[in-house]
Amino acid sequence: VEKLNALHTALVHTRAAYELAAEKAESPAVSSVCEQMAALRQKDHAELHQALLAAGETPDENGSFMTTVHETVVSVRAAITGISEKTLPAFISGEEEIVKLYDEAAEEAGPNNRTIEILVRQRANLMTKIQEMKRLANS
Repeated sequence: VEKLNALHTALVHTRAAYELAAEKAESPAVSSVCEQMAALRQKDHAELHQALLAAGETPDENGSFMTTVHETVVSVRAAITGISEKTLPAFISGEEEIVKLYDEAAEEAGPNNRTIEILVRQRANLMTKIQEMKRLANS
């Protein structure tokens, strides 16, 4: 469950950053995307939390030092360049890294594990959001 734990922690990290980005966003469209991503992170995190508990693990609810790093990056970016459509490529790049974590967790889980269904569904939802962010960034 090492990879599942890593994914869970990454969701904790980025949820807080999206909440902050939603507050600091310069446009309603970007604020909405950030709010949607924060809500998706919360939902996915809760589901993975339960999967970890079912696997006998105690999930970390506080994230790690990276939670602070993500929040700091968003704050600095908001102060210097603002949170706008121009910021979305950086968010997209980060989300593509999260997709890799989903892939690694799914590989670790194996095809007969109930968690695989959760991971595949969450990954598909994330891919949809990445496409939405790409469209907004290109508009």
